[in-house]
Amino acid sequence: MNDSKNLAIGVLSITGVVLLAAVILATSGVQNPVQAVGMLDRGGDYIMVTAQFSENDEIVYITDAAAQITNVYNYDTTRRELILWDQIDLKRVLGAARP
Repeated sequence: MNDSKNLAIGVLSITGVVLLAAVILATSGVQNPVQAVGMLDRGGDYIMVTAQFSENDEIVYITDAAAQITNVYNYDTTRRELILWDQIDLKRVLGAARP
């Protein structure tokens, strides 16, 4: 009876070590960053578009169609926050384009 307990403990210990090694190997791989480039969504009067700015930076355009204003944001990965880059008055920009 004592030998069967020792055998069971040995098998469970080896299984635990193998599973721990598998978890370590699975999580130690290089993670591919997720990029949401070129995504578009619309909700009510708001339109949101993402775009690639540089290899490591993406920007987000959020347009308020009712107010005709577009805000341009960048996500700062070091501070983990959205930074307002520019606000564009579409009435002024599109009005200037008319003859």
